[in-house]
Amino acid sequence: MKNRQRLAITLEPEKMSRVEIEFAEKYLNAVTQALVRSGRFQLEDSSSLNLRKNRTFDDQMIELASKYSRLEADLLAVMKQLGIKPGNTPMKEPEIINNPDQVLAEMTEIHDELDKMDLRMEEIRTTIENGKRFLGIVEPFKSLDVDFAKIRNRHYIYSILGIIPTDKIERFKLSFERIPFVLLELSQEGPNTIVLLLGLRANQDFFIRTARNAYLNTLNVPDEYHGTPAQILAQTQAEIDRGTQELEKLKLDFESLRKKQADMLKERYWQVRMSRTITEITNRYGRLTHDFLVVGWVPRSSLQKFQKMLSDISPDIVIDVTAEDELTGSVKPPVALHHSRSMAGFQKLVTTYSTPNYQEIDPTLLLLITFPILFGAMFGDVGQGLFLALAGLLLSSGSIKKLRGMSKLGPVVILCGLSSTIFGFLYGSVFGFEELIKPVWNHPIENIMGIIILTFAGGALLLSLANILALVNDARRKSWGHMVFSGKGLAGLLLYWSLLALLVSALTKRVFLPQGVLVGIAVIAVVMMMSAGFVERLLEHKKPLFEGGFLVYFIQSFFELFETLIGFLSNSLSYVRVGAFAVAHAGLSQVIMILAEMVSPLKGIGYWVVIVLGNLFIIGFEGMIVSIQTLRLEYYEFFSKFFSGGGISYKPLRFLSSTK
Repeated sequence: MKNRQRLAITLEPEKMSRVEIEFAEKYLNAVTQALVRSGRFQLEDSSSLNLRKNRTFDDQMIELASKYSRLEADLLAVMKQLGIKPGNTPMKEPEIINNPDQVLAEMTEIHDELDKMDLRMEEIRTTIENGKRFLGIVEPFKSLDVDFAKIRNRHYIYSILGIIPTDKIERFKLSFERIPFVLLELSQEGPNTIVLLLGLRANQDFFIRTARNAYLNTLNVPDEYHGTPAQILAQTQAEIDRGTQELEKLKLDFESLRKKQADMLKERYWQVRMSRTITEITNRYGRLTHDFLVVGWVPRSSLQKFQKMLSDISPDIVIDVTAEDELTGSVKPPVALHHSRSMAGFQKLVTTYSTPNYQEIDPTLLLLITFPILFGAMFGDVGQGLFLALAGLLLSSGSIKKLRGMSKLGPVVILCGLSSTIFGFLYGSVFGFEELIKPVWNHPIENIMGIIILTFAGGALLLSLANILALVNDARRKSWGHMVFSGKGLAGLLLYWSLLALLVSALTKRVFLPQGVLVGIAVIAVVMMMSAGFVERLLEHKKPLFEGGFLVYFIQSFFELFETLIGFLSNSLSYVRVGAFAVAHAGLSQVIMILAEMVSPLKGIGYWVVIVLGNLFIIGFEGMIVSIQTLRLEYYEFFSKFFSGGGISYKPLRFLSSTK
């Protein structure tokens, strides 16, 4: 009994109850915090219901939510400047901030202080960088015993001090044949010479242009520097040292501020986030003349505890619960899927296709069983399967930082790897070697027809299961006409089984039922399917019974029948690709072996390099292709028969944790 209950919980979404809560304004914060704290209440937006003439309160709440959002953004900006992360949700529920303007003033003060520190540190860094660059320029002139004050440019005299390649000096002098100048060679540094060019201020532009063309590296010394190059170097180094000391002090001040404000900023962040959450939730409530109206969903299993929680706040709070069978057809309850961590990856694959409808089976458990089997059948190898299983364990552990977001898929990879290992024993393959172990069944290449027939039979079994699940979903929706007469209902299942039985009888000469009985079942199923639309409209009391007239109805029913028959054939043949991929996998492994022997017939290092690289290629490339094919079979051949999706995900109010 326990097992049956557990299975039902796994196959069916959790039962939901619709709840309407009415309360006075004085309980607003208490009720809202209780709803968030419960973690089981999904809110519906009923803000369109507003019976109040005075909208002042509404405007205030909207403005308050906007202030909290701005304040949260400012807090995150300050914390980013200080290198502080919000961390996980605090264990103790944060308090609501009633005066966001006061907190905003605190943040503005800290922000201004940080901006001043950042600006000053940037100024100092610029000064240090410029000083170091200037040191490099002046360094070649340090042996020159000349006071720059004496050679600095005057009103009538223009001077250039710089370094020029020694072999360019004579040519440089020729450039000034028609212009009065003086070129003093002050000292020689290796292949270069330090020179001082003097001339009239009126010829400044010509001097600058000619010096540049002659590769003269000019030394420009700002007016604030005085003395010889050695003295200027000392002055510059002293400025760099002072700047470095001030920068270190500012860094210490910054670190002191960070430590001082870290706990307070984290606390404020979560308080603001809680306040914003509460305010935004409040803005989604309905407004009655004097009270608030909250509409939402609670799992039936939590309903009693939920009601007690609200009653403890005040007995004046009115709670109205609508039973599931009292809901109108237009109301769609949210779908709560609660699976263990090991099934989270399979649940993700299901919701990628679509969220299950409230009144249909949750296919997560079915995917947990069928996906690894289909994958393993196409990718059967003991060694490669164990490699995948280990990769899945590594993925699940979250050890690889860049792949932590995919950790939920770890169990999927593990189960697929283990399934591949089991099929590897059946096929007798270990990293492509087919002589290491004896196959429990057969090598795929040696029994191609057998594996094709087996996968066809497995596909027929899965399609039959999908059709039966479709019957269960129709029964839950009380869609009796569709359940019995449609191509996805009982009529379609009978037609499929009768056609399969006729095919098997023709191929194997084995008689399951007399041929006439099978043909009769097929004919009855066809008649039922042709009349499906008529019966459904009759049961739903819709007029006319033949929409568009009998002829249009007949033509439409005929083509729907034809489409169903084509679907039976194509869906069944689609599963043959499982066997085809199993054969292709074995063939690719043999190709790797042949290449390895061609590279190194004596099985030297080259042989094993090819074996390793080949197996890695098979695991990576073919493993990806097989995964895609498995998903395709699940989505388009299996799910499409019974899984309509389109459900609303259950997302209860929660105080969400921050992203690290």
